[in-house]
Amino acid sequence: MAAVTRLLAAGAALLLVLGYGPRAAAPPRSGAERGVRQALVRLNALLAKRDMGVVDEFMPDEDTLLVGSEVGEVARGRAALAEHFRKLYALPQTISFDWREVEVSVHGPIAWLHAEGHAVLHGDAADERRGYRLTGVFELCHGVWKWRLFHGSEPHG
Repeated sequence: MAAVTRLLAAGAALLLVLGYGPRAAAPPRSGAERGVRQALVRLNALLAKRDMGVVDEFMPDEDTLLVGSEVGEVARGRAALAEHFRKLYALPQTISFDWREVEVSVHGPIAWLHAEGHAVLHGDAADERRGYRLTGVFELCHGVWKWRLFHGSEPHG
């Protein structure tokens, strides 16, 4: 029995040394890509409802970072994220995103995306569409893809 245990431990150590450990526990690539895309859908739904549950879409760590497209729009950690969304929800318009292109890459329990489209500001009079570019990093947390980094920009030109 001890020999079997040593053999299993040696095999597990070899997998980790060769870099296969995280991939062995990672979800299938197609499911992971779908999970990241679902995170974008959840973000839109929460923004439309001005739901503070949006903060739960981000990893709860202090190094989680949101960098928006406006000057000073930087939030690091859970408390700063909550304050960011409180300010955003206090504006007269709601915001959503309309993506025309989304690329997702996955490596084990980490994924990242690049998206091109529009930020749509929904106001009383009319909607305003602004070109928007997003890069994001996600981490798989208890079966759910959560934002680790959100970085948005409004390309000009």
